This record gives sequence, structure tokens and C-alpha cells, in this order.
Amino acid sequence: MTNVWLIHPISRRVVDVLAKTAITPNQVSVASVFFAAAGAASFAALPWPVSAFAGLLLLIAWHVLDGADGDLARRTGRASPIGELVDGVCDHASQACVYVGLGWIVARNMGAAGAVELALAAAASHFIQANGYETGRKTYRRWVYGAAWMRQTQSQGGNIFQRLLGGLYIGLSKLMAPGETRLEQVLEPKLAEGGDAASAVREAYRRAHVFIVKRSGLLSSNSRTLAAFVAVLVKHPAWFFIYEITVLNGVLLAVLAARAVRNRGLVARFAG
Repeated sequence: MTNVWLIHPISRRVVDVLAKTAITPNQVSVASVFFAAAGAASFAALPWPVSAFAGLLLLIAWHVLDGADGDLARRTGRASPIGELVDGVCDHASQACVYVGLGWIVARNMGAAGAVELALAAAASHFIQANGYETGRKTYRRWVYGAAWMRQTQSQGGNIFQRLLGGLYIGLSKLMAPGETRLEQVLEPKLAEGGDAASAVREAYRRAHVFIVKRSGLLSSNSRTLAAFVAVLVKHPAWFFIYEITVLNGVLLAVLAARAVRNRGLVARFAG
């Protein structure tokens, strides 16, 4: 909901301006990290309740730029697997800033060791959850709209660091899309036929997965920002970490189970 009514409209206006400049999508991605860091610092350093509201506004700016980099890349013809990888790395760096800011506050109450353990557990959960969310969203765009993403476009180019990160991302994404390998084998030939056969595949996938894609928004960065804001506002930042470790991991498991069931259904329908 926040994407539709707030983040995406502002991002589009930002891209309208940036598209006329020499600013690159990767530069926008990097700039987004600085806003996330500023938001996290506001949570940790400013007096309450100013800390909560200032942090929220700065993190919204982060989300705006995070949405603008991809749109800018598509509009200016600079979309690439490397840019997608930079975007992913910056997303995780931004979220890490939020963990450090909240962890700093938690450490004041429960000690550094306890805060570090809680933050690391939440960060590991977030890494997996974020990949699961992005995998579902991008796979949906691939099958319904024909938009390729890193799993289809990554080559062996780039340096060893880029290949390792890309391999890790893709390997984890395969775990987040149960049944996708078999689905590829069944649906690709149908898409290659074009015409009514391809349209039937796209519509069937849309009907099967649109509900999951919408509900998996709970795993997005936007919902985490709201959770962090609430946790700081009520003076219990540790609740944010606990929320990620318990509630959001439960959501991820439910999403994966639903994807598996729907993918099996699509395979059964089109395999004949």
C-alpha cells in the first residue's frame, strides 16, 4: 500500500528529474545507503520522540531512491545484471545501517553481547526473507510480463567478487522458488510458441501467484521500516528484531509453501 500511494509516485517524479542528468542508476543506489544510514543515526542519536519521526522520514527517502534506481536504469537503457547486483548489495547495506542503529539502542538496555546476538539473528533472517520477497516479485514479473532478471541474464563476465555474489544470490533464490526448475521446463516451450499458448501461460501464472505476491509485501523493506518506527516510538527497539525472527520467518515459510503448491498446480495443468 505504501508503495502504491507514496513511494512509487515520489520515485517516478525523482526519475523524471534524474533522467535528464548524467547521474547513473548505481550512483542513486549508493546515495540511498546514505539516507538509510542517516535514518538509523536519527533513531539512535536524536531525542525521543523526534528520533522516531526523523528516522522514519529519512528511511522513506531511502525507499524512494531504492525504487528510483531501477526505474532510472530501465528508462535510460542502462539496466544490467551488475546494476541489479549493486542494487541488492546497497539494499542489504542500508538495512545493516538500520540494524546498527537499533542495536546501539538495544545495547544500552541489555548489553552489547545480547544486542549483537539479537541483531545478527534478525539480520540473517532478513537476508533470507528479502531474497524470498524479491525472488517472488521478480519471478512474477518474468512470467507475467516477460521481464528478465538476474537468473536469466547473468553471464560469466565480471570479476570474481561479482560472480561469487551473483552465484550466492541466484543459489538462494532457487531455494525461495520451490518447484520453479520443473516449472521452467514445462512453461518455457509454451512461451516459445507465442500467441494464445503464451497468453494462457501468463494469465494462468498471474492468477495463481498474484495473491501471494501481494501478501508477501509483509517481507518488504517498507513494512520493516514501519515496524522499526513503531518499535522506536514505543521505546522497545528490540521488538523489531524479535518481530523479524518470529513473525516474518513464519510469513516466509507460509509464502514458500503457497508457492510450492501453486507451482505444482501449474506443472500439472501444462505438462500434458
